[in-house]
Amino acid sequence: MRSPEQYISALDGEYHISSAIVQFKPELMCRVNKQIGELEGAEISATDQDKGKLVVVVESETERGMVSVIDQIKDVDGVVNVSLVYHQIDDENE
Repeated sequence: MRSPEQYISALDGEYHISSAIVQFKPELMCRVNKQIGELEGAEISATDQDKGKLVVVVESETERGMVSVIDQIKDVDGVVNVSLVYHQIDDENE
């Protein structure tokens, strides 16, 4: 079920794309990759196990949805830090 914000965003035609650097404990890489990979709207696009870092792309129809996915990433066991490095809002009506 969509929230009121999702209905408004869908009517506005917004689409949010962001990327984040995720720092994790290298010994927990398999667990971190699996849990983040299962999140709807999140995709791991690069991994550096030696440095314990991932680049994750997040896509959502709403800003709130994007923030929710990032918050879920922060809660993954083994994640130390999540830094948003890019956020773009596309207008699907253009």
